[in-house]
Amino acid sequence: MQFVSAGESHGSELVAVLSGFPAGVRFDSVLFEKDLRRRRSGLGRSARLDIENDDVRVVSGVAAHVTTGAPIAFLLKNAAEGMLFENGVIDKGFPRPGHADYSSFRKFGYDNISIGAERSSARETALRVAAGALCKMFLNEMNVEVASEILEIGGVPYCDFDAEKALADKAGGTYGGVLKVVVSGIPAGLGSNVQWSDHLDSRLAAALISIPSVKGVYFGDTELHKLRGNNAADAFCGMHGERATNRCGGIEGGISNGMSLVATLYFKPVPTQPFEVESVSPVTGRTGKCLTGMNDLWCIERAGVIAESMAALIVADAFCEKFGSDNLSDIKSAYAAYLEKMR
Repeated sequence: MQFVSAGESHGSELVAVLSGFPAGVRFDSVLFEKDLRRRRSGLGRSARLDIENDDVRVVSGVAAHVTTGAPIAFLLKNAAEGMLFENGVIDKGFPRPGHADYSSFRKFGYDNISIGAERSSARETALRVAAGALCKMFLNEMNVEVASEILEIGGVPYCDFDAEKALADKAGGTYGGVLKVVVSGIPAGLGSNVQWSDHLDSRLAAALISIPSVKGVYFGDTELHKLRGNNAADAFCGMHGERATNRCGGIEGGISNGMSLVATLYFKPVPTQPFEVESVSPVTGRTGKCLTGMNDLWCIERAGVIAESMAALIVADAFCEKFGSDNLSDIKSAYAAYLEKMR
């Protein structure tokens, strides 16, 4: 299964293709629309969300509300107010610390400091959520559930975070946070230890850390590295792989072990600040200030569904790798036979 996207944050539209998706999965429009709404929910969000909608259209790969096995194409049109790219991105002159402005300027040799941010914007994640919703529909057929939980915002437990106070006091800038993603109901045997690139956790880590602002991914108990070996292992308590604990987060040696898959994501503060920031032009060497933009003050409340989507994409791909990918009926038969064999 492969997911690719194209389009600029401030262009006329963004597009994506999910290929290798099985035929026979019923399209759940309620789940699809719900997840897209979740990406826009919560406080601390950018004013841009009042301009742009997330009206993602599925334009191929689904017929009569059922997937066909052909590549699934997604289309997301931007509002006219957001189409700055069509008339040339305004060069703001100074790279924002923490953003992709400077690094992409050097990599691609742009004449414009600001153009690199077009593909680093979280706007693109609307398409990831759309593709992830399809993967959740597939996983639901396997009785697999993907969920997320916000743990922290701004270094304090989410339950103690005062959003109204944070919105009123922007002097310190933006906020980071921590959230947890849990995939429950998956069997032992997904992923592989044959090559480093086949490891389920390495694939998940790459997918999760690709989410804007994520700086770290930890699988399992985040205190695991502090324990001694005799307290760290998940002891067996049954012949079918049952465990007394799940400190390793459901993956051992790059392969799922039948316990819930647990990943904790650490987000840096959103790099664009709600005030002007000192910077230096890599073109002229003179100092100046980065202008403010329409960016979230914090993104954690919207990031949960994005993280779920990326986890769903990788786990669905691992399912198809092991049990086939042509059509849902054959996959379910192969999976049922596998579970019977383990019993």
